[in-house]
Amino acid sequence: MNITKNSGDNMDHIFDAQGIRRAVLVGMAQRGISTRSARESLEELAHLATTATFEVIDRTLQNRDKPDPATYIGSGKIDELREMAQKRNIDAIIFDNDLSPSQMRNLEIDIGVRILDRSLLILDIFALHARTRTAQIQVQMAHLRYLRPRIRQFNPHAERRAGLGSGETHTETTRRWIEQRGKSLYDSLKRVRRQMDTSRKGRSHSFNVVLVGYTNAGKSTLMRGISGENVLVENQLFATLTNTTRSVDVQSHRPILLTDTVGFINRLPHHLFACFRATLQEAVQADLLLHVVDASHSQYKMQMITVREVLTKLKIDDKPVLTVYNKMDLADSERQKEIAKRCAKNPNTLAISALDVANLDAVKNRICDFLAADAVTLKLHVPQSEGKLLSQLYTHSEILTLDYEGNDVHLRIRLNSNHAERLQLDRFLSASHIQADAPA
Repeated sequence: MNITKNSGDNMDHIFDAQGIRRAVLVGMAQRGISTRSARESLEELAHLATTATFEVIDRTLQNRDKPDPATYIGSGKIDELREMAQKRNIDAIIFDNDLSPSQMRNLEIDIGVRILDRSLLILDIFALHARTRTAQIQVQMAHLRYLRPRIRQFNPHAERRAGLGSGETHTETTRRWIEQRGKSLYDSLKRVRRQMDTSRKGRSHSFNVVLVGYTNAGKSTLMRGISGENVLVENQLFATLTNTTRSVDVQSHRPILLTDTVGFINRLPHHLFACFRATLQEAVQADLLLHVVDASHSQYKMQMITVREVLTKLKIDDKPVLTVYNKMDLADSERQKEIAKRCAKNPNTLAISALDVANLDAVKNRICDFLAADAVTLKLHVPQSEGKLLSQLYTHSEILTLDYEGNDVHLRIRLNSNHAERLQLDRFLSASHIQADAPA
């Protein structure tokens, strides 16, 4: 990792992932964590490392009651890793946990190669996949939060004076630059968010379905299958960092907006949670969440819990949810039976393979069922001068009857109850509709 500044106002890459290729992974089974769980977590770390362009040469697991405060792992494991690094030309050692600045520094000195922890690895995957201005700003801000307490570790001249006549050390100069850069990025993000809010308001009168789920669960594949449009689909963790929204016709005269979002992950680094919060603002506007689950994964239950925890933390756990168990074609027979029982007990669940066209129709039908269950029928008298509102009604509701009388348009429509509230249609209800709804 290095600190790169361009005229004091730009940071390209804190960590140059392309310069490090061959890696060894290190996990720990601490007290209260089974060896099996630790190994499965290490498997996920291997997938993360591969996504970050590393070649995983080996992996090792240590059993300890608790981490060593100075070096995280014991001296024997350090000797083993040092010998492995020398004999097998290892460039980096990646730990499946977060390391303190002192632990990372001590390990680099003792082993003699680059040391990464889980947070840094995920940060760099986000940097590699950040394609929009918003994502790039958020990732840079997360990098700065990670870097600030580690300035001395990643700057070999940290305690030297910054220059002639300067009373500051490089540490103090860099810390001040980080604060200034962070403020500049925050101001830029506010401007971008205002633009995004304007765009989002334009979509607020549509029925919004948002896909959420653990990373690599198949959300983008499902999105592409339902929308019929080209959406990035890769067998990588965090391949999708930017929301993708498509208009989809699932029912006659009832188009919906379908949005794909960033995948969740267990033990998300706190530096990145702000990125998730901003990126998942689309989910706040959702009328329905499609929770996509990789049914073939050995830890699918843990992944479901992780998604629910993140939704709760983001305060969007009150949304209606349709759980879609994906990749059923890859699940073994025992898992298929287990999930079939779950679906039989819960009507808000569905078992599919997103690669099967017939299954895609089943998902669309479930969305239609939700639309129908949550729909209201209204009789309205709308002045023709309300052209914008009438256009929204023609686009986003089912027109049952339509008649013109003087300067008014008389409509009988069917639409989602949330949309009726957003459009503030109460003011246009006909007298006959109000009388029909009045209590006896």
